[in-house]
Amino acid sequence: PGCVELLLKHPNINVNHAIKNDGITALICASYNGNSKCIELLLKHHNINVNHVDTLGQTALICASKLGHTECVELLLKHPNINVNHATKKGYTALIFASNKGHTECVELLLKHPNINVNHAGENGKTALIKASLNGKTECVELLLNHPNINVNYANKDGKTALIYASNKGHSECVELLLKHPNINVN
Repeated sequence: PGCVELLLKHPNINVNHAIKNDGITALICASYNGNSKCIELLLKHHNINVNHVDTLGQTALICASKLGHTECVELLLKHPNINVNHATKKGYTALIFASNKGHTECVELLLKHPNINVNHAGENGKTALIKASLNGKTECVELLLNHPNINVNYANKDGKTALIYASNKGHSECVELLLKHPNINVN
């Protein structure tokens, strides 16, 4: 953080400078590495682009969420310009990545954001609920099911729902949670 503080004080600093071959900025790098102190400093800079994307279409929020860096996610979500629903080139959002990996605390933070699209579908039509159910991430499934806008019956391009995926994979705890949802369609 000491070096970052010194660099940020320089009048000619380009806080959004990206490495040419991969598009990674200091903010994305700090998020990837879970360096919350650097993120905090970078977010204070008046020119920071909190939604800058690398060559894969990933933002700092996506990097922090997919790696389970809860403190970083919390800091990024506080920025007034954060796009909580930005999707990568394959259509995956921070919520989908965090749910897929079972990063419960990150999922909880993302779901509290007022602009979250809990039903966004990425490549092949998989939502956060489908990904969590497919991978047996019970706590994430429970959090997602408690969101007021969840579409528990969303089906991907193949017609498969979270219930079908959880059942096919033998994730009985996820199936049990899905069956308790008042809007579940078992057919």
